[in-house]
Amino acid sequence: MATTGAGYFWQGVKLLRQPGIRAFVIVPVLINLLLFAALTAVLVAQFDTLLNWLVAQLGGWLEWLRWLLWLIAGIFWLVFYGYGFTLISTLIAAPFYGLLAERVELHLTGKAASEPLTLTGLLVLAHRTLVREVRKLLYFLPRFLGVVLLSLILSFVPGLGLLAPVLYFLWGAWSLALQHADYAADNNGVTFAALRDRCARRRGTSLSFGALAMLSASVPLLNLLAVPAAVAGATALWVERLDSGAG
Repeated sequence: MATTGAGYFWQGVKLLRQPGIRAFVIVPVLINLLLFAALTAVLVAQFDTLLNWLVAQLGGWLEWLRWLLWLIAGIFWLVFYGYGFTLISTLIAAPFYGLLAERVELHLTGKAASEPLTLTGLLVLAHRTLVREVRKLLYFLPRFLGVVLLSLILSFVPGLGLLAPVLYFLWGAWSLALQHADYAADNNGVTFAALRDRCARRRGTSLSFGALAMLSASVPLLNLLAVPAAVAGATALWVERLDSGAG
């Protein structure tokens, strides 16, 4: 049993190697591979454009601030990259992550969250999962825009602009903890609102789990396995800490 949120992420990495689970990782990894190539190419090009624009706004007399701008922009870009990669990956591969979470729960508890899937059942699962992803977006998107707005306001206050990357990181960690744990919650018929309440009661564990999930998703190549590992780890977190019967 893991004792920290970060520990649950590493438990998820180990779970991916289990014989009964490995097969459920193949399709998400293939999706992530295509996404990695496309998103990395776009963000590398746009990062250079963003940095040049920021330097141009400073003017020659503030050229000495270039290194600080590079640092702030780099942190922001890594957070945005990790969060964006995870968000798009989970939206596209959501049904497969639902199956992965169910198989991990079966491995950990010896009982499946639902009956064995038929073709019709798989289609129902895909529809249910995608509808739930849209509902989660309706929760995440307004709050993300609020974080963006607050960060813009802070950027106009001398010294407080450095808090913007921290704000993005904390929001990303919280939302990724919810995102990954929700597959097990959905499989067990628990609403997203109820999941948020349970994660809030274990906020420290949830945030540390989400933080490591985001950092891993921000590292090229490692992010191919980061999302499946986070789904597996969050399922272990669900079984041991977030399920109503957990201690």
